[in-house]
Amino acid sequence: IRRLGGMTFVDLRDRYGVTQLNFNESLNKSLSVCPVRLNTSAGDMVVSKILNYNYQHGVWIGEPCNGIKIFGVFGIFTFCLKSRWFFKLIFIPIGIFILHLLNVMRVASLTYIAAVNPKILDFNHNITFQLIVYSTMLLLWLFFIKKFTNS
Repeated sequence: IRRLGGMTFVDLRDRYGVTQLNFNESLNKSLSVCPVRLNTSAGDMVVSKILNYNYQHGVWIGEPCNGIKIFGVFGIFTFCLKSRWFFKLIFIPIGIFILHLLNVMRVASLTYIAAVNPKILDFNHNITFQLIVYSTMLLLWLFFIKKFTNS
């Protein structure tokens, strides 16, 4: 369970994946702390809808946002380019480090945006920052191709 802006998100996980419940606090003021028991094939699951507690800022970093897939794509594509092994072994960790720093700044910026203006969070999360991260990865590849490939 996590709160972001005026929304409460509840993730239900089972062997088939994740289902997310969203509660808008301004529309669902009557909801309070009440457990709900769900019967699933894996057994009983208790979900609590926590809505009446003090507002706290923060973000939840899910698997798609932690950057590991971006690091893998960057490393694999750089590895496949025609160049000397030495250049690849030096450039891939440096590029991953740059992408990691960019992702840390992205998460910090999203946390700030969630605290200051949560209405623009989805746009910045889904469009602005993805554009910045993927553009940086493309620029790193172009730099590698121009400086270190055999063409």
